[in-house]
Amino acid sequence: MAIVGICIATIEGGVVCHQEIGREAARRSIECPEIVTHTPKYEKIGRAISRDDFSGLGTTLADSVNRTAASGADFAIIPSNTMHVVFDEVVANATIPVLSIIDSTAARCKDDGYRRVGILGTTSTAKRRLYDAPLASLGIDVAYPSGEDQDVLSKIIANELTKGVFLDESRRSLECIAHRFRRDVDAILLGCTELPLIMSPDDFEVPLVDTTRLLSHTALDMAYKS
Repeated sequence: MAIVGICIATIEGGVVCHQEIGREAARRSIECPEIVTHTPKYEKIGRAISRDDFSGLGTTLADSVNRTAASGADFAIIPSNTMHVVFDEVVANATIPVLSIIDSTAARCKDDGYRRVGILGTTSTAKRRLYDAPLASLGIDVAYPSGEDQDVLSKIIANELTKGVFLDESRRSLECIAHRFRRDVDAILLGCTELPLIMSPDDFEVPLVDTTRLLSHTALDMAYKS
């Protein structure tokens, strides 16, 4: 069985991803693979997100991946949608394969028969349209919140969720943002690894696509395939 490496770009989402590998293994009644983690300093990551300037960040994340490789990891994951702005650069400089949260999510959307999904994530994820091409290649359209809603969403993610702060007022705001385009989509994609910590599928009429846990399941599958 292969050893999984996790580059934990943000603590909250990274911990969920790590935990979910173990929980999914338990659900399947199989052995949990070995997991090696590394958490790079958040200063560069937070600055890149706030300034929407990711120059140099690919090197930081590739170094983190390679640290997991040096500790025995056979492949790695990065449980952060926004960090996939520099995914190609990371892959080019990594010494082990790196799985994409974008690709694993797009594949699941296709398998579930979605034709149009709404995407909630950071402003960088929305502005750079990280999901558009992968989903379009599978015949899936996308929808995004309005500019005003996107600003509210991004502030909640950056100022609260990534710091482990979960407020009822913010939860209601996020639910309102999602509900505003629910009639136009088949599913709502939680394109930020922290969003599943505050948004529950029970509160929505359409399915929520949990990118964090999907990546965990993909990693578990890969560990056994290897």
